[in-house]
This record gives sequence, structure tokens and C-alpha cells, in this order.
Amino acid sequence: MDEINGMRTVYDLLKALSPGDRVAALGWLMAMLGESELSSSDRTTADVIMAGDVLPYGLYARGAALAALGELDAGARTRATRWVSVVLLAPSRTHQPGRPAA
Repeated sequence: MDEINGMRTVYDLLKALSPGDRVAALGWLMAMLGESELSSSDRTTADVIMAGDVLPYGLYARGAALAALGELDAGARTRATRWVSVVLLAPSRTHQPGRPAA
């Protein structure tokens, strides 16, 4: 998988999540990639994903995103994770106070 396809895959998987779930998923991905501290909760999430049972979409998205990032070299993985974080966590440019964000 090339870098652009990796970025797009992770973006597509995580875009469907709520903003709070996106933050959690990106934090988990960073921990799994060794870029932040791996908590006991992160380990439990990894164990559930690796068990291979039917998963709710949020956990499936985390596992699939990690697999996509795992196909990239270290530099591409870092760039992809940063790009997805900026794009998915940035406040909407069209958001107006008193109205829901787009």
C-alpha cells in the first residue's frame, strides 16, 4: 500500500466515528505505533480486536486503520497519522457559534 492510499484508508475508516471516538481511536493508534504511552485500556482494546470476534464498527475501524498504517514505512506512517489527526480533529471551518458543526 502506498502512502496516499494508507492515508485515505485511515481517513475513511475513522471519518465515520463521532468526534469523541475519533480522538480515542487516534490516541489508541498513536499508542499502538509507539508514539505515546500504551495504557492498560489500550492493551485491553488491542486484546479485544485481536480476539477476532464480531466487533462494533469503532473497534473494527481501529484495527483496520492500524493494519493499513502497518503496511507503510515508519516515515510514511508518521506523516499519515499526523495528516489524519489534523484533518479529522480540526474544527470545521464553516462552524458558526450557536449552530452544530458540519
